[in-house]
Amino acid sequence: MNIWLKIVMVALSGGAGAVLRYFIELWLKNSPLGFATWVINSIGCFLIGIFAGWLINSECGWSDEVKTSFSLITMTGFCGGFSTFSSFTLDSVKYYEQGHFLMWLIFATMTLFVGLFGCAIGYYLGKHL
Repeated sequence: MNIWLKIVMVALSGGAGAVLRYFIELWLKNSPLGFATWVINSIGCFLIGIFAGWLINSECGWSDEVKTSFSLITMTGFCGGFSTFSSFTLDSVKYYEQGHFLMWLIFATMTLFVGLFGCAIGYYLGKHL
């Protein structure tokens, strides 16, 4: 597959993920600092788990090229544009900088725990689709 086609697939699906992220941020704009990032990262971890698990265990008879395209569109593009770990770290630093140490610890711990758990559950479900 042509590298430029791969780039276009990642760019378009990444843009779609980023737009969905923006809509969720608008929807949750009045929530506490970091909540929208937490929701987005949790959903993103779950989705990437679903996509990876399904792709690995898929018995659909797809060619390697189709599997690569699916991976680029769903995981690299969409999930990459939708959920960014950098936003999580910035929100964490803001809590710490403002002296909200308990909120910093809760936010960071819950984000990591729910992200890992969501990805594991999504991966399991994806393998059994």
